[in-house]
Amino acid sequence: MQVVLTEEERIRKQRELVEAMGRLTNRGGGTLLAGRIIGLLSFLDKEEFTFEEIVDELKISKSSVSTTINHLMEADKIEYVTYPGDRKRYFRIKINTRRQFLQTMRRYMEKLDKITRSALELKQDKNSRTAVNLNAMLEGLVFWKSQMDAYEKEFLADEI
Repeated sequence: MQVVLTEEERIRKQRELVEAMGRLTNRGGGTLLAGRIIGLLSFLDKEEFTFEEIVDELKISKSSVSTTINHLMEADKIEYVTYPGDRKRYFRIKINTRRQFLQTMRRYMEKLDKITRSALELKQDKNSRTAVNLNAMLEGLVFWKSQMDAYEKEFLADEI
């Protein structure tokens, strides 16, 4: 049985998800604000926000929002659109295909693999606790890369 929420409850829960995304992003090494902006642009019904609306909605300083927006655009996570007759920029989440997402994950894993192998080569004691941990990471990377290959073959064969 699906719970029916009032409009106010639904919006409150969406805002709670924005905060949860901020905390999750922060735990993953990103900034709390970056996660909140990603959440704001992804989880609320309104899909495009002006700079001022982001500042007002998140109650954060303009300089912090500006810096974070620039980082998110450089990271290809968000984009902006403009409309004729309107001087404002409207920020929105950048939509990637499943294949683009997979390619991003592969690039990250390849970089992590390279750094990890380089670190292992430089380890004096190849049996040290951290060397053993690095080898376990490499085993995990090999496994996940194979899973990504299988996913691509099975589910993305028809995607452009």
